Amino acid sequence: MIPEDLLFTSIAELGDAYRSRALSPCELVDTLLDRISDMDATLNSYVTVLEQSLREDARRAERRLRADTDTLPPLLGIPISVKDNIATAGVRTTAGSRILRDWVPDHDAPSVGRLREAGALLVGKTNLFEFAYGEAHEDYGAVRNPWSLDRSTAGSSSGSAASVAGGLGWGSLATDTGGSIRVPAAFCGVVGLKPTFGAIPSAGMISTSWTVCHVGVIARSVDDAARLFAAAAGRRSPERADTDLRGVRLAMLGSQATELVDQEIRAAVHAASDHFEEAGAILRPVGLPDLVLVRALLWTIASAEASDIHEERLRTHRDQYHPTVRDRLERGYDIPAPYYVRAQRVRQWLIEQVDQALTGFDALLLPTSPILPYPLGARWVDVGGTEEETGQAVTRYTPLASLTGRPAVSIPCGASSSGLPISLQLVGHPNEEEVLLRVAAAYEKASGWNERPRAITVPAGVRDA
Repeated sequence: MIPEDLLFTSIAELGDAYRSRALSPCELVDTLLDRISDMDATLNSYVTVLEQSLREDARRAERRLRADTDTLPPLLGIPISVKDNIATAGVRTTAGSRILRDWVPDHDAPSVGRLREAGALLVGKTNLFEFAYGEAHEDYGAVRNPWSLDRSTAGSSSGSAASVAGGLGWGSLATDTGGSIRVPAAFCGVVGLKPTFGAIPSAGMISTSWTVCHVGVIARSVDDAARLFAAAAGRRSPERADTDLRGVRLAMLGSQATELVDQEIRAAVHAASDHFEEAGAILRPVGLPDLVLVRALLWTIASAEASDIHEERLRTHRDQYHPTVRDRLERGYDIPAPYYVRAQRVRQWLIEQVDQALTGFDALLLPTSPILPYPLGARWVDVGGTEEETGQAVTRYTPLASLTGRPAVSIPCGASSSGLPISLQLVGHPNEEEVLLRVAAAYEKASGWNERPRAITVPAGVRDA
C-alpha cells in the first residue's frame, strides 16, 4: 500500500511517478479502492464502482509503462469517473433513475472513448440528481459534501464533485445545463469546467436539454481540468500554463438591482479581484442583462426541451420518477410554443449583448454561486435577508454562460468562517478554453488556493449517524 497523500497528487505528478517507476498503477488502484471502501458509504458519490475492471486496466497500464516510457498516452494510468448519465460500454448507466437502473449500453459515449484512448482508468459511475434534473432519487440517495457531511453538494453532478474532493479519483466527466458542473465544484472546493457548447461531444449523454446541455470536467486543479478537457475534446495535451497575469483584461459584473449574494462570498470574490490586480490584471466593470431574467430565460428553454425529451417515459413510467423531478418535467408542458420560440429569440439577443459587453476582455469575473453549501434537504435558503428556493438561488450566476455557449470555469477563491468552500467563476470567449484556463491557472497560483488544505477524511460508518 502507498500513503493516501498520493491520492491528492496532480495528474502531471502522477505521470512523472509512473515514468520514474516510483509508483505503479496497480499500487495506486489498490490504495484508491481501499479509500473508496472506507469513505463512500458516507459520501455516496458512486453509483457503481468497477473494482474488477479497474484492476485489470491498471495491470494493462503497468505493462505498457514497463514496455515504453517515451510514447505513452497523456492520461495513462489516471483513475477518473464518469457521471452516470453518460453512456459506458458494458457498464450500467442509470441516470440516477429507477427507469434506467438496469440499462447497460453497448458502446461508450465519444467523450468516454476519448478518455479511454488517452489511457484513463475508469473507476466507476458517479451519483447525480435523477436525469440531472432537480433531485436525487430515493433509490440512490443524496451525496454528502466532503467538507461538511451535513451539507449538500448541490447538483446535478453531485457525485462527480464529491468524489474528486474526497480523493476518490483524479477527475470526472460530467454534464452542465444551468450550472450542474460549476455549482457542485464550487460547493466541494474543486475546479469545474463547462467548455464551449459542443467542444466535448454530447453524443451518448442522456440530455435534459437539446440546446443547453454541455459535457465538461471536474478536477482538483486547473491544470488537471485542462488535461482532462484536452483528452475528452480530442485536442492536444496542454503545455504547462503561463502563470503571468500582467495585461490580462477582466470584465467584472456591474451592480444589478436584483442581485442577492452571501456577504462572505461577496468579500471573497472582492479579495480575488484584488489578487488579480496585484498580479497585473486590468479589471473593469461591465453592464450585462439582469441575471434573474437570464435565469428565467434558461429555465423556460430547458424546461420545454426536457419535457419533450421525457415525453415517452412520462407516458409509460410516470410513477417511477421522483415526484419533484416528475412535477418539474410536467410543468414544462405548460410553456406555450410561442413562449419557447420567443425565448430562443431573446437568447440570440442575449448572445449579442454579451458579445458586445465582453469585446476587448479576456474573461468575465463573477461568483459561481451566491450561497454557501446549504444543509442537506433544505428547500429554501436565506440570501441577504431574502428567502429563495435553493435550486433557483444556486443558478443565479451560471445560466449566462450556459445560454451563450461560452466556456466557464469555477475555481476556489476562499472559505467561509465555518470552513465551507467559496468559488469564483470565469467566463471566456467561445472556443478559447486555453485562454480561459491559462487565466484561471494564473489566479490559482497567485492566490495560493491550489495549496489549500484538502477536504476532510470521512470515517467509515458516519453516513447513518
